Formats: sequence, structure tokens, C-alpha cells
Amino acid sequence: MSKKIKTVLVSAISFIVLAVIGGVLWYQLYYYVRTNDAIIDGFSVNISSDILGRITTLFVDEGDYVKKGQLLCQIDDTILISQRIESEAQIATLEQEVAFQDIFLKKVADDYYRAEKAFIEHVISAQDFDHAQKDFEMAKKQFLIAKAKLEQARARLGVILAQLEHTLIFSPRDGVIAKRWHLSGDVVNPGLPVFSLYDLKDVWVLANLDENDIEHVKVGDPVAIHVDAYSGRTFHGKVFAVLGAAASQFSLIPQDNATGNYTKVAQRVPVKISISSEERAEDLYLFPGLSVEVKIQVRTP
Repeated sequence: MSKKIKTVLVSAISFIVLAVIGGVLWYQLYYYVRTNDAIIDGFSVNISSDILGRITTLFVDEGDYVKKGQLLCQIDDTILISQRIESEAQIATLEQEVAFQDIFLKKVADDYYRAEKAFIEHVISAQDFDHAQKDFEMAKKQFLIAKAKLEQARARLGVILAQLEHTLIFSPRDGVIAKRWHLSGDVVNPGLPVFSLYDLKDVWVLANLDENDIEHVKVGDPVAIHVDAYSGRTFHGKVFAVLGAAASQFSLIPQDNATGNYTKVAQRVPVKISISSEERAEDLYLFPGLSVEVKIQVRTP
């Protein structure tokens, strides 16, 4: 075979190889959108105390699976129990006071009605009748004050009982304890997390797509998912949400282009992708935060 023919064959083969490579690249870029800026995400719940108190017992730890309604933690309730006992004793005393004021009011009322009749019949003076009338008014006010104090004490007991209920912290949903923020003996403030819980039965992929790639992405597009923790396995899912703003809008310090110091940067648009429930076996660790690569089919071949 002459050198010229060999050169032609090599050129032809090279052209075919380059054409095939170019065709494959064009096919992949035209029909698919890819990104490795993606993680597994899920519902996160920060479980906190509603009252100020010291933790006496932790019933679960990091990595434990919990059920909705399961007891997770107990706050010291000794002070509240003492307040409850004191409040119950105060209520008992005030109930006796109300009963006493009720009897006293009836007695004073009888005296008043007799004085009124006697005054009409000119048996007593106007001054005596005035005293009887004022005693009757005072007795009514004292009875109302006693009843108000009783209601206030009962309301206070209700507050104490509610606080006692909040010394027990229960799980709001099924999930796994991802983080324990305190130990027994720590004093917790209302609203600060004691545990962070993830619902591993409802996870998805959060992918941040380049704004130049978002044009053809639609809800329902099929997706091939590669989790770094399972390099030899491909999961499948679908796009189920394209969020309504670029990720930069939710950064701690959003960029301000009005300053004049402007550099154009390609923005990222978050996209949520479901993971097929048939492929989410219970022995797989699909934990929120794991790195993921996704390939979204935006066109049908």
C-alpha cells in the first residue's frame, strides 16, 4: 500500500473518529443537561424546647431512628412541680374564701332587705339604712374579688400544667437524629435546637443548574442520578420543581450591582429532583448532604 493511500486512510479514519466524537458530544449537549453541583436534600426539623430549663435526660442520640410522638428529651420539672403544688393549695384556700364570701353576702343581703323594709316603715333612720346599703355593696364587691382571685389562680395553674407538659420533648415526625446539640445537664433556651432530625423516607436531589442551561428544563423531565457514595449505581428520578429565584438571592450577602463594582457571574438556579422510591432501599445511606451528579434529559431523541 502506497504512502499516499495510507495517508488518505489515516485522514479518513481520523475524520470519522472526530465526527463520531463530535456527534456524541453534540448529542449529549443537545439532549441532556449535566451538573455536579448537586446534593441530596430532605426535610430538616430543628427540635427545640419551648421553656427555659436544664436537661435531665436524653433518650436518643445521633443516628437513632425515631417515630412520631416518641419521647426524646426531658427538662427538669422539679421547680414546676413545686409551683403546681403551691398553686393547687392556693386554689383550695381561695375556694374556701369564695364560699365564705358567698355566705357573708347572703347574710348582708338579708340585713339590707330588712333594713330597707324598716326604713320604709320609718323604724330606722336614714343613716342606719345607708350603712346597711353600703355594707351590702361592699359584700358584693368582696365576693366578686374573691371569685376573680380564684379564676386567676386557676389560670396560673393552667400555665404551670402547660409548662410541665413542655418539659417533655417529643418527635414531631418519623426520622433519624442527625445532630445532638446538647448533653444532659445543659441549660437550654426556648427556640434553640436540642436535636436536628431528617426524614430519610422523603429525600430528593437539589441541583444548582447554570442559568444558561435552564431554558429547556421542564417539570417532569427524566433524570439519571449518580451518588458519589454509590459510584457504580445509577438512580432515576424526575424534575418536580424549578425554584423561583437564583441561589444568589438567598445568600447571606446578596450581590449589589448598583455599586458600580459589577462582575457578571453565571447564576445558579436550584432544581428539585425526585428519587424513584423503588430504588431507595432501606439499606442505602441516602443522607442529606451527600454529593450527587445529575443528567437531565431535556429533549427526546
